[in-house]
Amino acid sequence: MLHIVCSFTDVEFYEVSNLIEWKVYSYKLTAIEAFYRSMRRLGVSIATFDHKYNEVYSHVIFDTSLTEWKLIFIKHITGDVLELPVARGYRLEIRSFEDYKSFRKYFAIGGKQGEFKFSDFMPHLNKQIPDAYVLDDAKRKTVISYNKIDKKTSGIYPIGTINWTEVHIKHPQLDPDKHHRTVENLNKTRELYPDIYRATKGMDVSIKYGDKPNEKTESIKECSYDWGTFDESDRAVISAIKETD
Repeated sequence: MLHIVCSFTDVEFYEVSNLIEWKVYSYKLTAIEAFYRSMRRLGVSIATFDHKYNEVYSHVIFDTSLTEWKLIFIKHITGDVLELPVARGYRLEIRSFEDYKSFRKYFAIGGKQGEFKFSDFMPHLNKQIPDAYVLDDAKRKTVISYNKIDKKTSGIYPIGTINWTEVHIKHPQLDPDKHHRTVENLNKTRELYPDIYRATKGMDVSIKYGDKPNEKTESIKECSYDWGTFDESDRAVISAIKETD
């Protein structure tokens, strides 16, 4: 069996006893610190960037919404996933031999001695982390494919709004404890459209999402939309009114 000795610069292999000993491999990702600061400025907790190593192309999710932060590599086409923890101090860690085997399998790395060095991989990863997180529709799709946030819809395009305050004023028979913006809808807006989130977070306004943009999408994105509106024919509004019939 293998006895694994892990340092901060490399991983070395020695044939010894029937036991496998693993010391946590830890490497500080200096680029992820600046990337995280840009996420904080935007107000998002989930971000994504692209990565390529050994001809393996991945979308990488940096998820700081979890108790323990993670980098999640999602392979193009196949959807294979590799999750690695990011510990305090922006240190990417590989904590067990099983994790190391998963790492090698994901990146199609051979097992010959000297064929692979973490001291080569980690700086390579560092260089592919953007200086700042810039949201666009492609990144929104990647984030939602990883975490729908709001299970009611996987759409990323804002196509309308429901101002529940106005709905309740126009239909006072509605239960005042029901029919409001959901936490999930607010969280989705915060991750996908921080500007819209900041514009509406103090209002009882749901953002409606669709798979395709419509004539309202750009004005909602630009926060030039009238947040006080709602459509009487909206299914959510009709459903709320029917409860009182």
